[in-house]
Amino acid sequence: MEKKEWDNSLLMECIKEKKELLVELAYENGLTSYETVKCSQELDVLLNVFQRQSSY
Repeated sequence: MEKKEWDNSLLMECIKEKKELLVELAYENGLTSYETVKCSQELDVLLNVFQRQSSY
């Protein structure tokens, strides 16, 4: 199976943007709103990708 890797600068930019969106959503909708939780889970995925790539 081919292993796909993100460009680190692109990945970091995606993480930064997702964090900013998460803070905005949490402020506007609360920490437990569907939108905030969904965004948080998407950020988790990006952070997991970053961590996996950093460990190689």
